[in-house]
Amino acid sequence: MSTIREISQKANVSIATVSKVLNGKRGVNQKTADRILSIARELNYRPNLSARQLKSGKSRTIGIITEDLTVFNSPEIVDGIAAACEESGYHYILGNLRFNKRYGNGPRDQKESNSLVCETVNDMLSKQVDGIIYIGCHSHIVVSLSDECTPKFICAYCKSADKDVPSIMYDDKRAAYEVTELLIKKGHKNIGVLAGLADSMHAANRLLGYQEALYDNNMPYNPHLTVHGDWGRNSGFELAGQLIEAGATAIFAHNDEMASGIIDYCNLNGIVVGQDLALIGFDNREISQVTRPTLSTVSLPLFEIGQTAGRLMIKSLDGESDNNNNIVELPCAIIERESTGVYS
Repeated sequence: MSTIREISQKANVSIATVSKVLNGKRGVNQKTADRILSIARELNYRPNLSARQLKSGKSRTIGIITEDLTVFNSPEIVDGIAAACEESGYHYILGNLRFNKRYGNGPRDQKESNSLVCETVNDMLSKQVDGIIYIGCHSHIVVSLSDECTPKFICAYCKSADKDVPSIMYDDKRAAYEVTELLIKKGHKNIGVLAGLADSMHAANRLLGYQEALYDNNMPYNPHLTVHGDWGRNSGFELAGQLIEAGATAIFAHNDEMASGIIDYCNLNGIVVGQDLALIGFDNREISQVTRPTLSTVSLPLFEIGQTAGRLMIKSLDGESDNNNNIVELPCAIIERESTGVYS
């Protein structure tokens, strides 16, 4: 592997000039810079990141810890962080806690899971990362991440117990409000809700948005039109009949998996979704495009959550001032497909 000295000798310029070009600094005319970069490629030059770190005191590396990389939200968020790193010349290291594989819907032993988080944070610190972005499987409060004075932390898709740690989320409540208003504008007065688990922050926020939309449209809340599932397709199948028997002409399911179970129930019982019943899910999972009928749903800004977290981290590491809003909620988008139909 070549060195800066070899490049300077072949380009017939000083080492300082080569260093300026390779580090993206100004002060070298474009023709000379192009020649230096061409020679660097020709000689297969690779920067010595360890030497740069020793000189600058920064690794320009961000640690990413995912609670579980196999959960649907994580890959897109990681991709957004990677894009932010790429545009600013940062690197990243990825750690995977495998929570979903280890614990299912949630850790059975909080002490064990907290210990696992701390071990992974310490592993990242040993790799000299400048900051850590922690990605949750779902919206929840995570253990305190800032016991160490360094590095900086940001949470994505979750919140920290430490209020000084910024959190990048999406606006569950607003999305649910807009879903409910959409169904109201289509003429529905009996809108059922298949909510997620009762202890879920997602379910609580979406129920609140639903109730606020009813209130703002002078429609009473009917508790018989709300049931709780377990986020799985089977619970959608098992609970659909209860909502339909209670008089629901439209159902807002808190995720696409449960919504697909409602479609299964309707198909089995001769109920035409999109005509006899309007249905909308949440998450814009792959299944929403292959159900029959196709499923209207809410698209989450996953890439944008990652990109926003990455940019916020890099601004902070580079000493750029930013606003003091430690909780950022990004908007969702409703995607209408066949399942919401037309109702009059």
